[in-house]
Amino acid sequence: MKTFGYILFVVLFVLAAGCSTSRNTVNRDAESIIGLWEVKAIHNSDEAGYEITPNGMFKIVQSDGRFINFMSTEKGAIITVDGSYTLKGDLYTESIINSFNKSQEGKDNPLQIKMSHDNFMYLRWFQPIDEFGVEQNRWVEEIWQRVVIEDLEVSNVDLRQELRSLLEDEELIKKVVE
Repeated sequence: MKTFGYILFVVLFVLAAGCSTSRNTVNRDAESIIGLWEVKAIHNSDEAGYEITPNGMFKIVQSDGRFINFMSTEKGAIITVDGSYTLKGDLYTESIINSFNKSQEGKDNPLQIKMSHDNFMYLRWFQPIDEFGVEQNRWVEEIWQRVVIEDLEVSNVDLRQELRSLLEDEELIKKVVE
């Protein structure tokens, strides 16, 4: 009987520890995405490799469950999409309120999310139709870098190292970083 009690104690202890770890991971992940992000590279599944994105395309993820994507242009900044979000494990879902891609409005956009270190976020999502109404039916992968106050050279070294884990083309890495 003592053996059964000991085994029951160990099982309950492991379950409690597992639940505690799971909760902490979810909370840590939710807090880790809050901030200002700039997209650095995009890969569409119907094209070869990652492409450099123009500077000035941002995502703000707020602690109140809202997000805003915007870009700066020569004429000023424009909001491209906004709404609310949820994060459950490796699924980040945007509930879109407004979008320049009108086919997205009022819909949920589930994105697979992966964090790397504290300053890189990978998002992968399916794009059935683009902002021009053209059928795409492709996967889109985006590499986002957190915008922080730091030495630009240090930030570029981190980005270069991160890209080397994904890409083999040194010229493309150089273009993204510079």
